[in-house]
Order: sequence, then structure tokens, then C-alpha cells
Amino acid sequence: MNLIIRTFEVNDLPTLLPLMEQLGYSHTEHSLLSNIEALRNSRGEVFVAERNNKVLGCVGAIIDTRLAEGIQGEIVSLVVLEEMRGFGLGKGLVNAAEAWLFQYADIVRVRANEIRADARQFYLGMGYEVSKIQVVLTKEAPTKKAKP
Repeated sequence: MNLIIRTFEVNDLPTLLPLMEQLGYSHTEHSLLSNIEALRNSRGEVFVAERNNKVLGCVGAIIDTRLAEGIQGEIVSLVVLEEMRGFGLGKGLVNAAEAWLFQYADIVRVRANEIRADARQFYLGMGYEVSKIQVVLTKEAPTKKAKP
């Protein structure tokens, strides 16, 4: 059972839908593909973990540029099928995302929702440190924009 970490391909879409559900996000193939295309168009990449021709996890890697902080890489939406956790797939995905991101940025960060204590421990175990605690505030547009 060799683990392969590779970039996302369109035929992976059906297997990514249940992974997104495990993160708490409901998607259609169209909506998820739109997100992946937008991520890639803004200098990001998506990696999948595959074993025996089955996608078992995924992660996004984005380049974020801020006025004060400059360019940083960020790991987003890491998820491994629940029954496959603890076998190194998450670490493999994070390592691939880091390798890709460190080509463009000197710092890679990750955000872990406060309710995901296991995720926080996972990242701490991979050498990440808590650098800031903040609240995320959001606001929806008065009229939803049409998706391209």
C-alpha cells in the first residue's frame, strides 16, 4: 500500500465531496471545482493523498499577501478520511504543501478552528507554534454575487 501525494486532477472530484463533508462543508462537483479553480488562479494548489488508486485525503496550499505581514504561505482545508487517520496521510499532505509553499514564502501558517482540538495537536506535533489567537468576523454581501 504505497502512499502517493500528488496534485489534484478533475477526476478526483467525486472523492473530495465526502472529504469536504467531514470538514462540515457541503458541495456539488461544480461548486468544489469552482473553488479549486479560483484557488489555483490565485497562486494556490491542491494536493491529494492516494493509496491503491483511492483518494483518502486532501489539502490546499495558498499564498497570502498582507500589507503588514507580507507574503506567507497558508495550509487550508486539510482533511483525511476519518477511518484513515493516524496512518501518516495528514503528515504527508502537510509536508507536500509545505514544500510547495516554501518555494514562494519564508513562513507557512495554518489556522485550526477552536473546536478542532485534534487538529491543533496534530499541527503542534508537526512543529507549528501558536503565534496569535484571534476572532474571525465575517459579513455577507447585501446581494450575493454571481459566481463566475
